[in-house]
Amino acid sequence: MTDDHGWSLDDDDIPDEPYADPAIRSGYQNALGRFIMAHNEVDFWMSAILEKSVQIIAPDGSLNHLALGDFSARATSLVLLMRVAPHLCLGGVGNGRLPELNGMRNSLAHGHFEQDRYSGTFEIVNRKHKSFQVKRLRNLNEASINAAADELEHIAGHMEAVHGFMDIPLGAEYFQDDPVILKSIELWELMVIEDKKTTTKDGE
Repeated sequence: MTDDHGWSLDDDDIPDEPYADPAIRSGYQNALGRFIMAHNEVDFWMSAILEKSVQIIAPDGSLNHLALGDFSARATSLVLLMRVAPHLCLGGVGNGRLPELNGMRNSLAHGHFEQDRYSGTFEIVNRKHKSFQVKRLRNLNEASINAAADELEHIAGHMEAVHGFMDIPLGAEYFQDDPVILKSIELWELMVIEDKKTTTKDGE
């Protein structure tokens, strides 16, 4: 009879001490640290882009709430602004990947690293505090975490570039081949004019 590792339970050569390479745990720690740092960088630049965006389109502060909230809420606000104010030219930052990458971050940040001390394989175990449910994630490993960190680092770099160029004013003539952006500029300029009219009437 054999156990899960394929060893005969009758053999005298079953190891008494674990032999899994400790480098597996170290590799996971390095990948996790890199991933969390990249996620934090994306978090920072996302807030910076949102703050500058709402200041541009609503300097009265009426849209400041779009730059607030948790990561998920702000990622939604980012997508919203790209849809309703394309003239901000946010460049599709995040590539629609932020919700999934943030979900991965939550699993890693709150998950327990559970390694088989003999085989070296490991799982990320998430336990729900309000129930006895346990979720074991086998698709997260050093390679997949590093790949996600690569993606986050690329997104962060893109966000930093977008944020740096947002202050450069570009006239409508620059977007003659992009009717959507031209209409967006026209609409938001019209809203500013209408807001001024309303303010003038209220002040009479």
